[in-house]
Amino acid sequence: MTATVRTTTLGVYVHDGTDWQYDASAYAAVCSFGFDQRVAEATVRRTGGGAVAVNYWSRIEIRMGCTPGAGEAVRFNGYVVPVDNQLFPVEATLVCKGNLYRAQWVRNQQPDGTDLAGPAGTSDQAQVMAVLDYCGVPYTAANIGGTGKALGSVYNGDPADVFTAGPWWWAEGEPGLACIERVDEVSVPDAATGRYRTFETLGGDVFRIPLATAPKTTPDFAFTEGVDVLEARITRDPAGAANKVTVNGAPLPIGSLPGVIGTETFTAGTSAAPYLPPGLPDGPDGWPAVGMAFSSPLIEKSEVADPGDVVACEAVAQFLLAEYNCVLDTLEFSTPRDDLLGPGQTIHLHSPRLGITAPDQHYWLQRLEVTLDERGAFTQRLTCVRRS
Repeated sequence: MTATVRTTTLGVYVHDGTDWQYDASAYAAVCSFGFDQRVAEATVRRTGGGAVAVNYWSRIEIRMGCTPGAGEAVRFNGYVVPVDNQLFPVEATLVCKGNLYRAQWVRNQQPDGTDLAGPAGTSDQAQVMAVLDYCGVPYTAANIGGTGKALGSVYNGDPADVFTAGPWWWAEGEPGLACIERVDEVSVPDAATGRYRTFETLGGDVFRIPLATAPKTTPDFAFTEGVDVLEARITRDPAGAANKVTVNGAPLPIGSLPGVIGTETFTAGTSAAPYLPPGLPDGPDGWPAVGMAFSSPLIEKSEVADPGDVVACEAVAQFLLAEYNCVLDTLEFSTPRDDLLGPGQTIHLHSPRLGITAPDQHYWLQRLEVTLDERGAFTQRLTCVRRS
């Protein structure tokens, strides 16, 4: 048997307004990232009376890792929020939030709000970047993807109603992240191959990528029971399964009928529903159905084939049908390996004890926690999901 000896390192740097200062009092740190939290989080444990002065909104960077591995890589970049001190044992804890926290904290101060779509419509990625810019969140434009559609070009509210903001308006006093999430939940391309999500990962980097129901066919990283896995568990949950999804969109005129308004809508369904309870009665389609519904005025047409370069109820319904008509597997495991992991990557685990032996059984990395504890032990804890 071959033994791997790893050397761990931790470096915490606080910006004093002029330059980065090394905090020699830091001795342990935990960083976490994930779709279930959107904003990256971290805690730093340091001996009381740290050598570097820290204030609310102080910039902080956490570098840690081990060799062999990524070494002292940047894992977290963000801000210090509350500082927690205790008298005995003398210890201080820095609670930190990532760069995307600014979008959660900053609210639109424009009187009556901001029209993100404009008269001709604006792509979802451009709208997200406009909010990030206003909130002062750093990002790389190439990392902010989207459908590219002219959203808001068909429907941006009732022009006769001057008192109600249109659906593409970022309301006065609304947090930036709430506006981004509203756009994200409808950002589905015509092929329904995924839905765009905005999130933060290692080093404070903000990404917006399409998350599909099934992960990629080739994993980014693979792990093996008994080799590089400390502990693991898996759960399978069919709760919430449905085989029929109705999506309702914007209220728009019906054809050439003057003054007649109808809601854009589409229903997707399938009789193949292996995870529904047995013995359900047949529905109007001739097969047992459990239905779900989703509504948003940001969806501006019913079918993909309808005119307009906007999101269709059909695309959103087909995407959600794949999300609901399945069982959710949640895989959790920890590893001492130092790979630069991040949410959205495809992970493979070979574990005969958990019944995971198929070479094509991969998982989305939903949440990652990176820890370097007071003993100097480096651990990455992964929460992965798979719908099947």
